[in-house]
Amino acid sequence: NCIRGRNKNPREGVAMKMAVKQAGFTLIELMIALVVLTLVIVGFIGANIQAQKNTEEMNERTVAIQNANQVIEQMRTISNTDPFPASVVNAYPDNSHPLGFNDLDNELITVSYTGTTGSPTTENPLQITITVTWTSYSGRQSSESVQTYITQRG
Repeated sequence: NCIRGRNKNPREGVAMKMAVKQAGFTLIELMIALVVLTLVIVGFIGANIQAQKNTEEMNERTVAIQNANQVIEQMRTISNTDPFPASVVNAYPDNSHPLGFNDLDNELITVSYTGTTGSPTTENPLQITITVTWTSYSGRQSSESVQTYITQRG
């Protein structure tokens, strides 16, 4: 039954050849793995770029709100002088643009008096809206508004 150099069972030789073929990765398996890895890396880079853009836009919004609050604080300081509210309205007329703020690209701050029943020079408390507009990191026009009331401190 046994031929010299051959196994008794011819199936053992076929099984041995199949085992040798399955020992490594095929070229197709490696290519698929590289495509999957590439997609994961591209997705990670895209998410990282978007996170950076979001961070920059949030930083711009924070600066805009800080600038609006700075204008409000300047107005509150002026509100301590007589006559109130005329002193504030004269220093910052309705729809005026305070100067000296250029932390953002094309930044423009607008002071407006809202909710007034008559002239803002007679309102107490003054309802004020500070609007900051600028050109954002992404090139879009952006805007933030802060609204507050100011009354004369006693």
